Amino acid sequence: MPTDRQDPRRIDPVHTPDESYQHRSAYLYGLVITGSVLAAAPEDSGLVRIVALLGGTLVVYWCAETYADLITARTRARRPLLATERRELLAEGLPLVAACAVPVVVLLVEALLRVRTSVAVDVALMVNLALLLVVGWRMSTAGGMTGVRRLWSTAIAGLLGVAMIVLKLSLHH
Repeated sequence: MPTDRQDPRRIDPVHTPDESYQHRSAYLYGLVITGSVLAAAPEDSGLVRIVALLGGTLVVYWCAETYADLITARTRARRPLLATERRELLAEGLPLVAACAVPVVVLLVEALLRVRTSVAVDVALMVNLALLLVVGWRMSTAGGMTGVRRLWSTAIAGLLGVAMIVLKLSLHH
């Protein structure tokens, strides 16, 4: 009896055993990219421009990831993908883009309140750090981690946010 590796017709190029893990990882990557853009954002830019840069950057990353996933899925399946498979692959990466939603809302509210750009970006970076901690905790919990392991895993996610803050400080101060 052939295995999935031997029979390309039995390969499901789109679905993974638990897609929620993939969505969480895409969201985590989106938060790291969000932090990177915020850290590198020019302080003489307006907040709306930074929001546009942030959204545009994440859309480019989503396009690149989706393109790679589409090509990989087609290669694994050894056939053209069905329209439903293509739509599912397009949707899988959307958490990467959605990750910037809360920091974007924070920046837009700060723009309405006329908060100075450097302060607004610092606040958005702190919000991003908090989101990384929450995502790290949820991923650790979903992975069955408890106690010290869950705390360490969450701390690692938080350190990614701290790294973005250190990057900003080294670039702008």
